[in-house]
Amino acid sequence: FKKIIPVPEQSLVQMLCFLLECLLIPEHTPPDSHKDLYELYFVFAAVWAFGGTMFQDQLVDYRVEFSKWWVTEFKSVKFPAQGTVFDYYIDPESKKFEPWAKMIPKFEMDPDIPLQVGADVFVFVVP
Repeated sequence: FKKIIPVPEQSLVQMLCFLLECLLIPEHTPPDSHKDLYELYFVFAAVWAFGGTMFQDQLVDYRVEFSKWWVTEFKSVKFPAQGTVFDYYIDPESKKFEPWAKMIPKFEMDPDIPLQVGADVFVFVVP
């Protein structure tokens, strides 16, 4: 797989450890958590540590190729069928993969605010 920049293998492992340090906190994985939850967070961290620097050129999107390879090789944690492994995050409440788009608040433009005045004023409606 082609990467945006060359990354030494040691740095990939180091990134995996940093991500796990951030993800495996008591709020996400309480002491009584099942091993499957730890595996879910490990897989998420591994995908981003090893695949986060993949490149897209005019012929090949290596992120898509990495995603296909990952899903084929590592079947213990199932990613949703749509999109790539990079399109999902772990919802801390449901402990399941959710699309990143779910985190984006809905935007509604106020028609009473002129565009030139409202350039730095946005109204977000949180469902």
